[in-house]
Amino acid sequence: LGPNRNLILVNTQWKRKSDFGFFGRDTQISYIESFEPTFYCGNQIVEGDQVRILRTYPGPWRVFLRQESQDGTIEWNPIGDKPLVASKPAGWDSQATSKRDGGRLFDYGMPSYEEITDMITSMDGYQPKSLSERAAAAFTFIKDTL
Repeated sequence: LGPNRNLILVNTQWKRKSDFGFFGRDTQISYIESFEPTFYCGNQIVEGDQVRILRTYPGPWRVFLRQESQDGTIEWNPIGDKPLVASKPAGWDSQATSKRDGGRLFDYGMPSYEEITDMITSMDGYQPKSLSERAAAAFTFIKDTL
């Protein structure tokens, strides 16, 4: 940072076009979608596991799985990655998933919930969690992220 470099922080909760209200929405969306994410770190629960999606410029999207050992040590282990998609693919705005709930913002190829699920379930020794284990993990995640 300084006189020759700018820092722009963008709300990572902006995921849908409907997040921009009614007035000037198209201009706002076009402006936001023009910025390539240079750093992104987000957490979510997938299949009862906490995962972290990370991107640092100029690298790919990387996905890490939170694992806790018997002694309580927490490690974030890599489970997959996905290359950045540098420009909006043709037909992006007309895809069904891009229209739902007002439409998705262009995500530069960030791994989807389904892709992360595939990463988790294809791991050696994968054991699906029970419904109660998944609910407990979701409750803990929500409690810890508030």
